[in-house]
Parts: sequence; C-alpha cells; structure tokens
Amino acid sequence: MPRAARTIFRLCCWIGGLWLFFCVLGPWLFSLSPAWQRYDAVQEEHNIHSGAIYYTDVPVTQASEEATRKAVREGMALRMQQRLADRKAAEAAKQGAEADDKSR
Repeated sequence: MPRAARTIFRLCCWIGGLWLFFCVLGPWLFSLSPAWQRYDAVQEEHNIHSGAIYYTDVPVTQASEEATRKAVREGMALRMQQRLADRKAAEAAKQGAEADDKSR
C-alpha cells in the first residue's frame, strides 16, 4: 500500500473513531449517567450554554473572571512589596554585619 494511501486511511480511521466516540458512545454514556442528566437539566433551566462559559457570555462567569483577575493582581502587588521589604532587610543586615566587622 503506498504511503499516501496509508496516511489517508489512518486519517479516515481517526475521523471515524472520533465520530463514533462523540456521536455514538458519548450520548450512550450520557443516557446512563443521572449526574450528567442533572447537569444538562440545570443548564437548560438556567439557559446556560456550555460553550458560553469559555466566552464569558454568562454574566456570572464574567464577574468571576474579573474578581479572579483583581485578586491575582492584588496578590502579585503584595508579593512584590514583600520581596522589596525582604531585600531591604537583607541589605540592612549585610551593611550592619559589614559595620560590625570594620569596628573590630
């Protein structure tokens, strides 16, 4: 079998496998799981689309992302202040040790 034909065959197998998983196996597993059925019912009840969560079409998700970004920025600023304070303390300790060595 020529190399190009093998490559096309492998591609078709992958496409067929993915189709089988998403269109046959996935829905079958979904029908067996009460948890997934409840998850779907809650999404339908609140009119939430799963894909919308990643694109911040849901107001709660947008607010959550903004709060998370704010918390991270504040945490990074606090960390930077702590690092600067640690550096100043280390430099002061070093200068104090040098002054002690010179006074002996």
